[in-house]
Amino acid sequence: MLQSPALRAYDRATPLHLLLGSDTHGVTRYAGEVAGAAGAPVARRAQELVAGTRVHLHVTDRLLARDPAEAASAVERLARRVALTLTLHDVPQPTDGPVFHARAAAYSRMVRASRAWVTNSWHEHSLVGRWCTDDPRGSVIPLPVFRTLLRDPDTVERNAVPVLGVFGFVYPGKGHRQVVRAASALRRAGRLAQVRVLGRAAPGHDDEVDVLLRTSRARGVPVDVVGRVPEGDVAGALRGVTVPVVAHRNVSASGSLNSWIAAGRRPLVRDGAYAREMAVLRPGTMTLFDDGSLVPALEAALQDPATTWTSPGTDLGPGLDDTAAAYHAWWSTVDG
Repeated sequence: MLQSPALRAYDRATPLHLLLGSDTHGVTRYAGEVAGAAGAPVARRAQELVAGTRVHLHVTDRLLARDPAEAASAVERLARRVALTLTLHDVPQPTDGPVFHARAAAYSRMVRASRAWVTNSWHEHSLVGRWCTDDPRGSVIPLPVFRTLLRDPDTVERNAVPVLGVFGFVYPGKGHRQVVRAASALRRAGRLAQVRVLGRAAPGHDDEVDVLLRTSRARGVPVDVVGRVPEGDVAGALRGVTVPVVAHRNVSASGSLNSWIAAGRRPLVRDGAYAREMAVLRPGTMTLFDDGSLVPALEAALQDPATTWTSPGTDLGPGLDDTAAAYHAWWSTVDG
């Protein structure tokens, strides 16, 4: 079938997607989802790429190498062979600890090597500009919500003891301990509550689960660590808690927040630049709290559980098709 000149140009603007690492890694899985929605060809190894090809890479330094400088070198080598654009994930910030300066330097090198780059939020974009490099070629394409079939909250099985749910990897700063402390305060006030951890320890943080369990026992708070939730069971697991809580301290973009929203939940979300940005992007999909207001927010949610569900007809966009369209529009502006 003959294509119009405009369509042929449109197709040429869609780069091949290089997917590195296992599909169990969130960045790799998301890269594959974007590639599929955008109709982009996929390669699994850099050695497969033809010199001069337009290539897009979703990158976090930890996906490429343990040492940030080695990750940057890998991106620079790739950029010398192909016309490379990047989506930056896990953008460096000072709360990274001792590795922060090395990560910031690595992201600066990766950005300079690319033809153009995007982040998943304006918050991350500002982190790149503040800590990595002031590069004018950056843009923003938000993470999509992968809509799931919503159920009426009244059909969800109620828990005998209210469950406060936290979804995602367990690591310092994710907010699990804050939720346990809040549950302890609720129990002291006579309102029973338990905590359900829907996830497993992040790589390198195996001891964090043990610390969490010891802390919860000392406070008299029952904590159930479910471990990794299979992909097909996520929506049901997220609908099965009484109050969803997203209490990250250092969040810059959150797939777990989007998973709660996709499941029809309206989670309590710790206030911050990213949370406020998402609250504006998707009105009516979250309730913000700060460090001093989590317990009252939980009390209010337990008093009126309907507030932890999105209202019928709430716009959850952008979705994956919107994201693919945004990438197509952006790629068409990037010089080949």
